[in-house]
Amino acid sequence: MLVRCLYASRAASVPTPASLDSIMEQSRRNNAARGLTGLLCHTHDVYVQVLEGGRDAVCALLAKLFEDPRHKGVTILLFEEISERQFGNW
Repeated sequence: MLVRCLYASRAASVPTPASLDSIMEQSRRNNAARGLTGLLCHTHDVYVQVLEGGRDAVCALLAKLFEDPRHKGVTILLFEEISERQFGNW
């Protein structure tokens, strides 16, 4: 079963260009291996991300995000079952 999750969080500290590059590299590598796709946006200290994939994979990543010291105030804005991905090429 495919699901989509939209969440927002605050960065524990203002991310640097190098730390953002590291997040993107890690996300591309790990998410592809887990069958996850999505979209990541950020402003000065706020992240907004859409994750799509199998329910277990999305929930496992969310659990990690709640424990990740780089994030604080992780808030799930939407969690729904979907029939197809909107961000399959991410």
